[in-house]
Amino acid sequence: MKKTDLAYIAGLFDGEGSICIVKTGARGYHLHISLGSTDEWVCQMLKMMLGGNVSIKNEQSEHIRKCWSWNMGDRQCYTALLLILPYLHIKRPQAEIAIKFQEKKMKRGFGKDMPK
Repeated sequence: MKKTDLAYIAGLFDGEGSICIVKTGARGYHLHISLGSTDEWVCQMLKMMLGGNVSIKNEQSEHIRKCWSWNMGDRQCYTALLLILPYLHIKRPQAEIAIKFQEKKMKRGFGKDMPK
């Protein structure tokens, strides 16, 4: 992937993306990243370049524009965040925390199938 593509994605992510560590179940936590857009192409491009899933966030109505959501779970988030980290500005601190979180999970044996 070209550096310009990664910088473009990082810019989109700085403006519209989110990085979350989500509690699942009694003791589980998982990394989750997402981006919402009223332009479906943006979400489909992210899926083509980084993976993940695209879904309709809300249907268009009289007062609301149709919105799509791109997202991915912790197995892919780690790699995606490492790729765009050098180009992030606003979300850089959150990305660094998320990367450290995922690395600790991998050290404890969770997500062994993930890249190290």
